[in-house]
Amino acid sequence: MKTWREEVLEKFIHIPYSLLLVNDPDFLLNDEQILQQLRSTGYEVVHFHDSIFTRYLYETQFRERVEQDELRLLIYSNETEETCFPYDFLQQGYHIRLHIRDLFPKFSATVVRQLDKDDFDGLYAAHKSYQGSNSDKETLEYIVKHVYKIPYELIDSEVELYKMLLSIHYEKKQLPQKVQEFLIEKLAERNELKGMPVKRLLMSTSYFFQYIEKRWVEFVQQLSALEKDLILEESTFYLAHPFSNPDVRRLMNDLFTEGYIRKAKIDVTRSFPSWMKSGIEIEKEDSMEEKLRHLYDKIVKQIPAASRYKDWLHMMEWMAEYKCTILEANKREYEEEAYTLFQQVNGAFEQWMMTNYRSLTSLPPIPKPKMVHHIVQFLAAKRAQNEKIALLVMDGMSYVQWKRIKHDLENKGFTFEEHGVFAWVPTLTSVSRQAIFSGHFPSVFSQSIHTTAKEENYWKTFWENNGVLKQYVSYQKGLGKDRYKKEEIAAFRRPSIKIYGAVIDSIDRFIHGAVQGEKSLMSELQLWLHTDYLAQLLADLHDAKFTIYITSDHGNTESVGIGRISEGVLAEQKGERVRIYDDAVLWKEASKKINGIPWQGAGLPKDYYALLAPYGQAFVHKNERIVSHGSISIEEVIVPFIRVIAH
Repeated sequence: MKTWREEVLEKFIHIPYSLLLVNDPDFLLNDEQILQQLRSTGYEVVHFHDSIFTRYLYETQFRERVEQDELRLLIYSNETEETCFPYDFLQQGYHIRLHIRDLFPKFSATVVRQLDKDDFDGLYAAHKSYQGSNSDKETLEYIVKHVYKIPYELIDSEVELYKMLLSIHYEKKQLPQKVQEFLIEKLAERNELKGMPVKRLLMSTSYFFQYIEKRWVEFVQQLSALEKDLILEESTFYLAHPFSNPDVRRLMNDLFTEGYIRKAKIDVTRSFPSWMKSGIEIEKEDSMEEKLRHLYDKIVKQIPAASRYKDWLHMMEWMAEYKCTILEANKREYEEEAYTLFQQVNGAFEQWMMTNYRSLTSLPPIPKPKMVHHIVQFLAAKRAQNEKIALLVMDGMSYVQWKRIKHDLENKGFTFEEHGVFAWVPTLTSVSRQAIFSGHFPSVFSQSIHTTAKEENYWKTFWENNGVLKQYVSYQKGLGKDRYKKEEIAAFRRPSIKIYGAVIDSIDRFIHGAVQGEKSLMSELQLWLHTDYLAQLLADLHDAKFTIYITSDHGNTESVGIGRISEGVLAEQKGERVRIYDDAVLWKEASKKINGIPWQGAGLPKDYYALLAPYGQAFVHKNERIVSHGSISIEEVIVPFIRVIAH
């Protein structure tokens, strides 16, 4: 049976043009598999979001090959009108429009446009059996039941509501706003749910986890207060509570084990049912062992199934929780197992990166950013009128360190919306951090790719091009070294500041001083968190009405030296996990002599060639243990993108 992707791809078959222009207002090309397939048939794909940027790419990388019919170039825009493309492109190329109504004519296009592309497989199959009208109401009712499999008409109790919400938020289902509104309307009719904040519970993952965590603590405390000789499992309170339901209990256990919900901290003077122990801070050794086994099994199971960028984002979350738990417990017996596991993951991730990373560069920055240069584009697209934005870049912070920072900030009352993004490769500050502040591919800032000196100019220019005058934009770097002082933060120096970009480089300093590897790094990070620098900064930004985001330019990984490479001046830049060449011949020669991974990926300048160190290795003195970055391990490449919700 034909798939929806095949139906889209059919439009690009047998087109006798080297330049193809596509208007895709419904984001149908926002799909890795389609982009991969287009590339396999000879297309180079570019997402059009900025005419100057696209013109630059075309003139520097594609024009000659397009005009000589050596390359088929597909440029697609999410705008509705073809006039968004330059006039000479339209004169030279072939134009196509993609519409969601062509794929799903029986459904409401307004509703379908909001669905995640991951749901289109089920939607395409369900569409064939649909007999209703294309009204929003009938489309929604059918999709909720047959695509999302949510039996909303059966949700008539707190238990059933919890089961639905746990499934949605734990599995990271991205319900469209119209589906959320439909469910809220239906659930509001249930008398059994009166008084519950159903809207916030459904629409906000962070609020739901916070709510469940609070209810859990209350549940444990109330059970503790019952008579000592009473069998808890037979008490009326226990039997009537939603948490005693087997389906709810099973899902709750995973949330505790994977770090989504914190355990209840109480003075234990009685025994609880065995299933509750995963959510109570007792028998710490057994609890940690259970958590590590659960995460280990989950990661191993996911490795062969990981085929999309979202699969690797989920994987990195589990790996970060796994490694953070081991480092915090300082258990040497788990270190060898962790290294073997991370080697296994990175073997698969490296293969995926070599064949699939290029497709990420062609994806749009909304509905969520996929790469670090998407972040400012996403912020500009989502920014409301006069909304104040603060973007804090934690230089060098990996997902593992974010887990430790998150635990600390949660104890101080902060909550977050979490997502992951891919850094630019090579994972160097001058490459990936400049991409964050400029919103561009590294090839656009080729003249400054070995320095970060122009970041402030790139940051202010980006926002000026998006309608914010430079006097309302502020940039600052070098934060986090000393005690926090509000008067030293540029965001507060003028009340007119609307956009604030800042670099906190504490972690990067810890990385380069980590003489005992990741243990040193985590110890230094813990000491820094005790200063409350970050918590105070976030609190003051929140009080000043900024919408706050936290991200990183790249992560880091622990490596062991394989010996310093002696090449004289042949290498343009000699990093610990990467070596950069400006000559293809020298780069190829070095690739034959040095045990490394040749990388000349999409988006890099023409004369920029990287030789990356394999996982666990570094180009430093033999057996020297370091924490560094520059290569393509999953810890270096996938970094957090966080929205700070509340304080």
